[in-house]
Amino acid sequence: MKRLIQYSLSIIFLVTFNIRSQEYDKESFLKDYAGEMIITTQVRGERNKAILRGTEAKNNREFVLKNYTGIQPSIYPAWDGGFWPKKEPSTLNEFRIETKYFDELVNWGVENEFHIMHHCLIFPNKYFPNWFSKTNYSADELEYIIEVFISEVLNSNDNKNKVDVFNVINEIFAMGKSGQYRVSGDEKEDCKWMDMGFEKDMSGLEGNQKINDKHPIFVRKVFDTASKLTDAKLEIRDFNIAFGGKKADGIYQLIRHLKNTGVRVDAVGFQCHLNAGINYNYENLRKNILRFIDLGVEVYITELDVGLNLWGQGGNHKKVSDVIKSEEDWNLFFEEQNKIYYNLVRTAKEAGVKLISDWGFRDDIPYGGWRKDQKAWMVNKDYSRKGAYYSVLKALYDAEKN
Repeated sequence: MKRLIQYSLSIIFLVTFNIRSQEYDKESFLKDYAGEMIITTQVRGERNKAILRGTEAKNNREFVLKNYTGIQPSIYPAWDGGFWPKKEPSTLNEFRIETKYFDELVNWGVENEFHIMHHCLIFPNKYFPNWFSKTNYSADELEYIIEVFISEVLNSNDNKNKVDVFNVINEIFAMGKSGQYRVSGDEKEDCKWMDMGFEKDMSGLEGNQKINDKHPIFVRKVFDTASKLTDAKLEIRDFNIAFGGKKADGIYQLIRHLKNTGVRVDAVGFQCHLNAGINYNYENLRKNILRFIDLGVEVYITELDVGLNLWGQGGNHKKVSDVIKSEEDWNLFFEEQNKIYYNLVRTAKEAGVKLISDWGFRDDIPYGGWRKDQKAWMVNKDYSRKGAYYSVLKALYDAEKN
């Protein structure tokens, strides 16, 4: 037995030594240095992030197969072939869910042995068909819709056993950084699901740690419904939470409340749509990751890109031409972009993040105007590697070597 233990320790030492002594190679691919962390990219069946159809599908497939260990199929209630009916059903008994566009992406992922994470099931109003926010469904009717929706998506195509992670809830906190919840209403940034009511906080937190006195009932219903159908990881995510602050405290409190009341929550996703021109505190990121891990959930970086800081209020967004005037401006942006990609990925991996997913990899192909012309991703339009790609590659290598 002693000899067997010594032999096992020798094997572990040799594997660790080989990893740490491996030379950095710029020609390697992202997954070569990912180690046990899953590295993932957002994919769709067609259009600009197509892996199945369209003029760039073949090139996209090749890039995905070479670089990643997972995919994040993004099929929304209203978009990309969408799950929900485009017109309001005359009765709830006629409410039908369509899963074929999701199923085909899942099956491609299974065929190629990818870790599969779906984004997403429950959102604010803007991700659903326009008719939904104008309805006056009762709490019981909304609960019925949740059960039908989640059951159909998970049961169809045996998705409940093929998908590794379901992002079941996304962006339910208010747009600012208060950590409070969105309100009910028929505006696009409102959240109709709040009409199901609220329940008393059971997080056990007090003082400044307690952001909300009550939590939306629909959150419990969504997690409970999904957990009865699948053993896949169940994730909740939001933006402006990666580096801490009240919004991060709000989702921390919600997860703690759910866990204290017997609800299975497996993971939290930090959207990371980052921007040049912001001095990010990566030590705060590390601390934030560790406190969620200590809470008993896995931490994912779910929507990584690094663009220009063009956000505005009420649709008053700046344009790229407002901040980029010359080639020198682009070079300065790329220099900062490279640093942000490197610091974010290395910090996340070293802190114990289980999965990092970019929000696409190829510049100059905006989808729905998202980060249009901002060159926010890792490779050029012709798939040649940018500095951002090498920054991520080196960050993965340095974190693995450590």
